[in-house]
Amino acid sequence: MLKPYQLWIPIVACATVLAAARPVAADKPLGGFNAAELKSIIPALKKNDMIGLSERHPNGQFKAMTLAIRIKAPREVVFDIFQNPKNFYYLSTLFKENEVLQRHGNSLVYSWASRHKLFSFTGMNQIDLYPPRRIDVSFVKSTIGSGGFRFLFYPDGEKHSIVVLSGKLDVKSSEWLIRYLIGGNPAMRQAMNVAIGIVVMKGLKALAERLARNKGPKKHKTKGTANGEVKLLSSKELASLGLLIKRGSVVITRSVKGGKMSQATVIQRVSAPAAKLIYAVGTPEYYEKMIKAVSDIEVHSKTAQTTDFSWKLGFSIFGIESKNRMSFSPDGIKVQGIDGDLDGAVWRWQIMPQGKSHSVVAYHGYADISKAAYILSKTMKREPYLEHGFMAGSNMVMLDAIRRTVEKLK
Repeated sequence: MLKPYQLWIPIVACATVLAAARPVAADKPLGGFNAAELKSIIPALKKNDMIGLSERHPNGQFKAMTLAIRIKAPREVVFDIFQNPKNFYYLSTLFKENEVLQRHGNSLVYSWASRHKLFSFTGMNQIDLYPPRRIDVSFVKSTIGSGGFRFLFYPDGEKHSIVVLSGKLDVKSSEWLIRYLIGGNPAMRQAMNVAIGIVVMKGLKALAERLARNKGPKKHKTKGTANGEVKLLSSKELASLGLLIKRGSVVITRSVKGGKMSQATVIQRVSAPAAKLIYAVGTPEYYEKMIKAVSDIEVHSKTAQTTDFSWKLGFSIFGIESKNRMSFSPDGIKVQGIDGDLDGAVWRWQIMPQGKSHSVVAYHGYADISKAAYILSKTMKREPYLEHGFMAGSNMVMLDAIRRTVEKLK
């Protein structure tokens, strides 16, 4: 069961961006895309911000995450950003104090810090550069745990490049705060890693595209307004993601022009028939049993087509209350915030049968996170791309809770 504070972890965890890597220089981090997988998702990368994958071991424990992004900048421009740790502040404004401590050939060690009113994270990282295609980041000393990350850089014509980030941050050796927030839940570890990666990659894209236009580094901001309508996936789009869906949870993020988030989608293959999934998702009274972050469920009205209900979402240091309307249609289930902190938020459950005993579920979501609570507003103002990481991570936790529940039903 998930604990009440656990959906809060993507925000806190993103304070650790870039602060992780492999335990030994020669080790290859887990994850990554092979040539066929990368080729299959290029059309999706041209339509969306990012395509990602989160994998689990057979015992359900988190294994690794992989993210791919397409950037309008030559590969060399993107690669050279990592030559100077001072640039990392512009990848994520959560980071300051990026000081080079030692440089030897194509390797360097630097210190970093992410300081907040209630907590701080610090460490020393080593970067090994293999121009122009690969970068490995490893930590020497850190308060946020251990792990391994790798960046791979691919040319995509003369003006574009594709960057793939893969690896894992393991928080077992982190300081008490992160261990407390995450607990032993594998879904939270997946959500945290994906949230970290999304912030890094979107920051990398923003900075690289500025440099490619011969503009200097600048603290990134997001603009634009999402309309609250999320798009379902076509059969063709799902087919293009088939190789990744076989491996784990697929993550897609989208933005409006200006960079503001418009949608986050998580896709999983579930070992349960579609009818069980529809029943679990379509019965809000069961949500408290599936995920403890949800409490005080109250069903106000119910018809064959709609259900109006209220819930509370309990996080570590704040809570969110919302009244929602659930509606049913042939293409899935829609939940819309109609009052409260999540007024205007939209979630869509797209459930597709695969034989008699399996289904593919795409869980799409949008919310104006910055308006949900004061602390979220302050945090998003400091790092705007956290809204993408928070939404994707939250969707991962919710979908995983539903999956675990229906797979146990007889």
